[in-house]
Amino acid sequence: MSSDSLLRGKKVIVTGAGKGIGRETALTLARSGADVCATSRNPKEIEELVIEIKKYHVNVIGVTTDVSMEVGAEKIVSDAQEKLGGVDAVVCVAGYPMLPDLWNKSMQDLTSEDFLNVFRVDVLGSFMVVKEALPIMVKQKSGVIVLFSSTPAIAGYDKGGAYGVAKAANLGLVKSLAAEYGKYNIRAYAIAPGNIKTGRTFDNLSAEEQRILEDETPMKRWGKPEEVANVIASLVSDKMSFVTGQTIVVDGGTVMF
Repeated sequence: MSSDSLLRGKKVIVTGAGKGIGRETALTLARSGADVCATSRNPKEIEELVIEIKKYHVNVIGVTTDVSMEVGAEKIVSDAQEKLGGVDAVVCVAGYPMLPDLWNKSMQDLTSEDFLNVFRVDVLGSFMVVKEALPIMVKQKSGVIVLFSSTPAIAGYDKGGAYGVAKAANLGLVKSLAAEYGKYNIRAYAIAPGNIKTGRTFDNLSAEEQRILEDETPMKRWGKPEEVANVIASLVSDKMSFVTGQTIVVDGGTVMF
């Protein structure tokens, strides 16, 4: 099975690559010709993903580690640098598990630990991986950073307060990175997915909840992980060379701004 040439020669880190959008992103980047460093806390998921990516005849390494730990972030970037030969892009998909009890907690019932648990993965995890990659990108005077936000972080939502606030923090992080590092030809983006059909979201809902959320979008359907991954591949490519600091909403038109 061969890959196309959109990202030929690009060396890309994808965190949270064990399942869902992260897994599909790693596969899509590989199909587009990129060499991939795929990371997850789950060794079995990463082993299976690495085997699948090898079918596209690109270089791939799997790193089993926790992005919320500084040593984990260091390992990801050092392994990519050593075994792939560089870092051209970082895509931070890793997020705190979508726990129904936490999602449904009202703001007044959230504890500081609830917030910190989500922030350690979604915000600090992204920051620490990016921080390790930035010196490499500055030296080579090029790089792409993609962080994950969400539509609730933009439009607000009556559930998932800790998640929404963490994803909003990533919007600020993207703008700061784009503003400070643009002079080094480093671009930064936020992806804000809406209702995407993954095990993390769709499978945790009742049939009625699935139908209600399907009807939210003008397109009257759930998005697919590959539809998010295709946007990420475009952002990582040189075709987006004069776009930076932007939030790309992938939600079928529910949130428009």
